[in-house]
Amino acid sequence: MSGWLEARVCGSGQPFIWAHGLLTSMQAEDILDWFGWGSFPSTIKLIRYNARGHGKSFASLQPRDYCWQNLAQELLQLADQLGLSDFIAGGASMGASTALYAALQAPQRVKGLILVSPPTAWHRRKQQADEYRRSAWLAFLLGGRGLAWLAERNLQGSLPGWMGFAQREKVKRTLPLLNRYPRLTLWALLRGAAMSDLPSQEQIRALAEKPILILAWTEDPVHPVETAEELHRLLPNSQLWVAHDEQAFRTIPARMIEFINHL
Repeated sequence: MSGWLEARVCGSGQPFIWAHGLLTSMQAEDILDWFGWGSFPSTIKLIRYNARGHGKSFASLQPRDYCWQNLAQELLQLADQLGLSDFIAGGASMGASTALYAALQAPQRVKGLILVSPPTAWHRRKQQADEYRRSAWLAFLLGGRGLAWLAERNLQGSLPGWMGFAQREKVKRTLPLLNRYPRLTLWALLRGAAMSDLPSQEQIRALAEKPILILAWTEDPVHPVETAEELHRLLPNSQLWVAHDEQAFRTIPARMIEFINHL
């Protein structure tokens, strides 16, 4: 669809642009099925895409190109190419940050936001950035296959304890997709993540009047609930909902659809 960003568009009506997380993709999300894209109502114009360096989208070897502010510009360029004057933006993790920066860069176009599992930010970001820098060098040395092997070994510690066997097996099935990434692309992606952070609290307050849905879940070290809670505090017009078990986790797609339909 967009020339150099791999994208999919389905449905009609209210446009909703969704951005995935770091080292995931539309293909990985299809395997996980955490957001119920296959059952999204046709009354919503669902626009999903693979960010720069992911899937079949154009890749760069410059880490700065993968900073969240720059990924936000690409989201807005995709909206331009689709002829969208305004839309709802959303995303998970890196994608949530992308959507947030897009709203700051074009507040008149982004009608609302859905921020899922916002990442580690602000005073806690340095430790996560250091981890991404270490991962970048591991990716350079071991490639995607090596990263997938390491991720599978650490699966128990990286997923919530309440997440059941079936969900863990889905995550395992996404790991071979890492084999498709060239080593230098992985290095640049992870270095770009290390250079990124959420906007400052003062910048975020500029979106205080915008309708925003924040969705998070417990026991995720890379996406702490504290970030979601702080965003909710800074954004008085936002709604915050936190899943504490798998039954609640499965309601996320319905909550997203309800929010979009309400807007």
